[in-house]
Amino acid sequence: MQARCIMCGRIVETEEFIPDPYDDEEELPKKSPVVFCQLCEAKLKYESDESQKVPKPM
Repeated sequence: MQARCIMCGRIVETEEFIPDPYDDEEELPKKSPVVFCQLCEAKLKYESDESQKVPKPM
């Protein structure tokens, strides 16, 4: 299945999840998946790691 990265718009190949037909849970309405490409995912991880660090004193 192909999806687009939310940040940059690149096409990303994703695996399609096939639910168990014998599962008794109610079916929920399907939402479009939130997908990030590898580059945007790395950028988000780097930015979040940097924001968690203690700022250096001047």
